[in-house]
Amino acid sequence: MVVTSTLPRIGLGMAALGRPGYITLDRNSVFDSAKPRSVDSMQSKANQVMDTLFEKAKSSASLPWLDCARSYGLSEKFVGEYLRSHDISPREVYVSSKWGYTYVADWKVELP
Repeated sequence: MVVTSTLPRIGLGMAALGRPGYITLDRNSVFDSAKPRSVDSMQSKANQVMDTLFEKAKSSASLPWLDCARSYGLSEKFVGEYLRSHDISPREVYVSSKWGYTYVADWKVELP
């Protein structure tokens, strides 16, 4: 039996924030065109989105939920660094991850 009152009401899938190749539409307006999808710029944007998630979760009286996977590039790393840098305890967030294929694009977005 699932007790729905304890499940998160707001969540964030990290696929597009953990892999540079997922963001294709209007990326130059989102990222600096000189380094459009560097690891640092992607971590920074992911942090901004996670900030918004945590703000909205507070206003909705729900724990935030972050969904990661090995195949989502650096999503697990980004989430881990965010949670540590903001001193967020496991009791304050739901984090899910999945096993699947390993991300192998090595942060490249163009085909060879």
